[in-house]
Amino acid sequence: MSSSLRIALAALAAALVIVVAQMVALDTDASLYLSFGEESAETLAYGESRLGEVYVKPNLGHDGRLFYIAAHDPLILDPDSYQELFERPVYRSQRGLFPVIASPALLLGDWPLVWWMLVMNVLAIGAGTFVTARIAEHLGLSPWLGLAFAANPGIWAELNAGGSGALAWALASAAVLALLRGRLRWSIALLAAAALSREAMLLVAIGLAAGIWRTDRRRALWLAAVPTGAVVAWGIYVRVRLGEPLWASESRELAAPFVGLVDAAREWIDRSDPMRAAVAGLYLVLGFRVFQLARSTRHLIGWAVIGFVLLIPFLSGVVWFDIWDISRALLPLVTGLALLAGLEPARGDSRS
Repeated sequence: MSSSLRIALAALAAALVIVVAQMVALDTDASLYLSFGEESAETLAYGESRLGEVYVKPNLGHDGRLFYIAAHDPLILDPDSYQELFERPVYRSQRGLFPVIASPALLLGDWPLVWWMLVMNVLAIGAGTFVTARIAEHLGLSPWLGLAFAANPGIWAELNAGGSGALAWALASAAVLALLRGRLRWSIALLAAAALSREAMLLVAIGLAAGIWRTDRRRALWLAAVPTGAVVAWGIYVRVRLGEPLWASESRELAAPFVGLVDAAREWIDRSDPMRAAVAGLYLVLGFRVFQLARSTRHLIGWAVIGFVLLIPFLSGVVWFDIWDISRALLPLVTGLALLAGLEPARGDSRS
């Protein structure tokens, strides 16, 4: 058994232990990770009508409840249900791959769907750790750097929210490995799948394309165009099915440069919340350090994550204010930092 596989299995086992411990501590089941919220009466009623008693979180809840609903109709054949149950149907429907992969579990019933959604995220942690370890080995680094995937706070935020970010980043990481190995078609396909899981992963595709632009413009165009085309095509389909204009966005996650950070700072001051401010500060430092390392190493790893550094000024106050939301928005930076930091001493031998 390879070192990468052993490390991935250890991460998978750790994820399982943590998941089970959380459910035992809260005396609940896998509905914990659907993240139904007490302030979203419609989605909660939908879940309870099919599952019975479910775990209910404060506020509106998170992504898992909406992926659960979407898995019942991943192709939006009944757009009325989306309009009734989703507070932002266009925005929420953009991440179409996760419910598509989850939906076959419904052949066994609604509770198997709930458990399969949780298993998907746990498996994504193991797979992402394996792929990151293999990237590290390819670069001549320790495979233990694979744990930079599993130990990423954003990954755990995605798991607890029932989101698609762990799957998306695992797919994008696999695309990076495929490109490093010269497997362009696999890289393109994986980048498209990653972007259909979470549209922000287009930043990885565009970054990789920029990284090879000078040496191979044809490959660069394919890397950027196919994932972008997939997201645009699905986005058009979503808007047509929902009867919305093609330019409809519904995003509250982006703002004018640094306006979101200023808005969040006002909230931190008003609420006397230094912890949230400190975490935001850490992510600012993280972004700056990743930028420095990406610039000094000039490696494809840096190009893969640099888009998320450039995203930092444009994140809204809603994202900056919450610790878990900012960790999810900037999820690739933690993994990228670990690889780039390991790469820096040997950058002369490891550039791609």
